Amino acid sequence: MGTVAGAVRSAGPARVAYLPGMAGPDLHPSLAPLAFLLGDWEGEGEGDYPTIDAFTYRERLTFSHGGRPFLTYLQLTEGPGGDPMHTETGYLRVAGPASGGGHAVEMVLAQPTGVAEVLTGLAVDHDVHLHSTRVALTPTAKRVDTTARRLRLHGGRLVVDLSMAAVGEPLTHHLHSELVPVA
Repeated sequence: MGTVAGAVRSAGPARVAYLPGMAGPDLHPSLAPLAFLLGDWEGEGEGDYPTIDAFTYRERLTFSHGGRPFLTYLQLTEGPGGDPMHTETGYLRVAGPASGGGHAVEMVLAQPTGVAEVLTGLAVDHDVHLHSTRVALTPTAKRVDTTARRLRLHGGRLVVDLSMAAVGEPLTHHLHSELVPVA
């Protein structure tokens, strides 16, 4: 499975959130619209952006909970040779029913590259659309103006897409991955 899987597993006893099948608290009722995300997901992805060459990667996402009204999110990415590429962590929660159907959702993310995102969006069935309302940058971070993320369950796979407006480019698709549940 490579280092992505090993990195997630090495977190072992330090994890306080619970995955499906583990003894722990019940899923908070407000999270029912996001329950399809729970667990570990792993698979291949590809990226492209006007300022860089196209690339491939392997990605692992973990969505877990501790019985509170939010999911904990961890993302790890490695390159074709197994070298770490990117990581981010955050929280996802349901803000309530949305007018017109579905549920309003909110997410906060932090990246070690000095980028932090606040996103809001909509969860309908097994499809979550998020758009940044704020992007905060440390003084040395690359410029990111806005982001858009989509997580959807399709044919048993978690399909993940990320678009961003960054380093002077308009909102443009950047990443696409298709992940399967990890047993």
